[in-house]
Amino acid sequence: MGTSKGYIAPKTPHWSQAKRAVTSYINNGDSGSRANAAGKFAEAMRHDISSSESFFKASGNVIAFANAVSRNGLNQALHDFGRDDLIGKSSETVFNELLQDFTNYGSTTEDYLSAEAISSALKELQVTDMEQLKDIPCEKILTEILIEYIKFSFAFRYEEKIRMKKSPSETEKLLKEMNKYISNELHEKLGIKDLKSVDFTKLETSKLVENALNDAYQVFELFYGEAD
Repeated sequence: MGTSKGYIAPKTPHWSQAKRAVTSYINNGDSGSRANAAGKFAEAMRHDISSSESFFKASGNVIAFANAVSRNGLNQALHDFGRDDLIGKSSETVFNELLQDFTNYGSTTEDYLSAEAISSALKELQVTDMEQLKDIPCEKILTEILIEYIKFSFAFRYEEKIRMKKSPSETEKLLKEMNKYISNELHEKLGIKDLKSVDFTKLETSKLVENALNDAYQVFELFYGEAD
């Protein structure tokens, strides 16, 4: 994961509170300050959730594609998505081409974060062949993408801030512990409904992702401490 050296957080109350909470986590490194930092960060991200529109679209396309593979197989899914040129190509080629399509070649920060989250999520799910998508429930894929997106979003905004105050090994430790906390909380508390009955030809999948991300942020808001 990496941060943007030119990133400047918005000067709004929500982001100011998040900055203070992350500073406390950097200084203390305990479970309470970690939960508070995650909660304040989630609150700020949810407040500005419209800025994640590119992520909604990219992840929605991934979920819709996975559903198409599950229903009709990989080749038909590629046809339905207008990529007959990828039929018969290696899984690596198919994945890379679709990822570039879905994330606009990583042309913006959000596109980049979306690409990183999607790629990392499929690695977590041990997907090495695109045909495997038919065997993984869409809600499981979406959960992993959300987890990775929140991890990458936190690191993008705060890794440089942590490195300014901590050694490389301490920075890695703080980020690793935050990532584990994010993953554990969402695996345990985020409930995404069974998507098997969803008609992806009619549902705007980007809206589904937006609602799920909103729910994910609320998981952290419900459990953080009140100290700023």
